[in-house]
Amino acid sequence: MRTLTDPDAPWPYSSETTDTSPRAATEELAERLGVHVGARLRHETVECLDPGGRSAMLVSSWWRGQRRPHASYTAELGCVELTADQAHALGMLVDATAFRVVRTRFDQDGRPLETADLILPMDRWLIRLAPAQP
Repeated sequence: MRTLTDPDAPWPYSSETTDTSPRAATEELAERLGVHVGARLRHETVECLDPGGRSAMLVSSWWRGQRRPHASYTAELGCVELTADQAHALGMLVDATAFRVVRTRFDQDGRPLETADLILPMDRWLIRLAPAQP
């Protein structure tokens, strides 16, 4: 069992990029990134592996243009039923429930730069988020 305390921390183990195809902004992504629905977004899905090589979580990110350093982020915790692709990657059943952390990164002026969904199997993770320190 792993504990997620910082959804913005780099993954310390191996990972594999499984998808890099561009996407059109859905209504939800447009709202999260402050763009219009249908805007072309860059996209990346990364499968993060634990030290034993087992899939620990999936991170799907969306952004416009080049990736840039961020000044701050927000994270929101919820749950989601796994899609067939997510379930297959994580070695779980379709429609199983997993944690979903929605992370959005912002520039120094508070404009969204990138948003991501972190999908974490409930049987492998404990979530312990603390408020940001000044």
